[in-house]
Amino acid sequence: MMKSLLFLLLATTSLSAAADGLLLDLIVPPRDGDRFQHAEFSCWIAEASKPVKAVIIHQHGCTNASPDKHPPITSDWHWRALARKHDAALLVPMYHVAKNCDEWNDPDSGSERALLAALDDFAQRSERPELKDARWVLWGHSGGSSWSSQMIVRHPGRVLAASFRGGCHKQFGDPAFRARFGPVARDLPLLFVWGKRETVSTSSHFVSWEPMNAMFRELRSSGGKVCRVIDPRSEHGCDDSRLTSISFFDAVLSGKAEAMASNDSSESWMPNAAFAKLWREFSETGTLRPIEPKLTAPELTVTRDAKGQARLTWRIVPEISGGLRALRVYRDGKLWKEIGLKPVDYLATSRDSTPEVLRGDGLTDDSAELHDYSLSFLDAAGNESRRGYP
Repeated sequence: MMKSLLFLLLATTSLSAAADGLLLDLIVPPRDGDRFQHAEFSCWIAEASKPVKAVIIHQHGCTNASPDKHPPITSDWHWRALARKHDAALLVPMYHVAKNCDEWNDPDSGSERALLAALDDFAQRSERPELKDARWVLWGHSGGSSWSSQMIVRHPGRVLAASFRGGCHKQFGDPAFRARFGPVARDLPLLFVWGKRETVSTSSHFVSWEPMNAMFRELRSSGGKVCRVIDPRSEHGCDDSRLTSISFFDAVLSGKAEAMASNDSSESWMPNAAFAKLWREFSETGTLRPIEPKLTAPELTVTRDAKGQARLTWRIVPEISGGLRALRVYRDGKLWKEIGLKPVDYLATSRDSTPEVLRGDGLTDDSAELHDYSLSFLDAAGNESRRGYP
């Protein structure tokens, strides 16, 4: 009874301001033997009435989670676009520990138990029982990659695809682990993303460079579906790498694999020709610049309070390979406000969260006068969508 009350007190459910899906939160306390202090989970489902086909788990790296600087991507328009397209839930664990990374990124620390408890809770509250047993799409950064690699071994057949942004030096540096991982992951679509500046010995993250390459070579020599991409602009931060990870997941989940790999085990496996083109562009530039993409106009809602002030809220569905760089708010047909990033800024924080300037989903016009409003957005290349109107 006390356990049920505790979960009830620490669980919240909400609709976003723009009424975009169902957002659920949960705090899971540790049990005896667990090494984390507490675990926060956030889950987003686009359509609570539609069956959930997969769960995209976005796992942060080492150090304590800092939601103020790096909030969960359950409120990120770009990740939501991927989840919405493939009827997937977004799930973000955030573990708080007293000391070291291994207090959570070892599944035996209690993080595996906490994840399964969260899936069970979210399945019940969303009234989507299939969420509990749905297959996983794993994205991990650094220590999150280490955790993800271990979960693949512990749950063979449960994972649909995985993307590792750095990390895994303890796992992939261990021949015994590689021997267990290889057979389980050989037919699993994998993306390894490393920063160019991680490949030099002066980097503190160089420790994972050769272990990653050893795992890559072993998987490819056995016919494994693993793609390796080196971000030319980065060290260990996520930066614009979401453009490749989200595009990779989209290609795999769309079921459009075309067996693009050659017999050369030094070359990456590609899910299809379209992704291979994006891979080449990202490998050269560290970002993607879509040309004439088909951008969907945002949905804009305008309400007025008792003082007559207008409250604007929006829902945005970016194009998968272009993401979101800025918003443009028009008033009476003229550009009124541009909210977003500079052309030189990365699309995400170092831990792949939404940059602070893009975290809102609305604004208030302090003017009491009546105005007409419209809204557009810019992608990574500065392409502007059509305007959305109330």
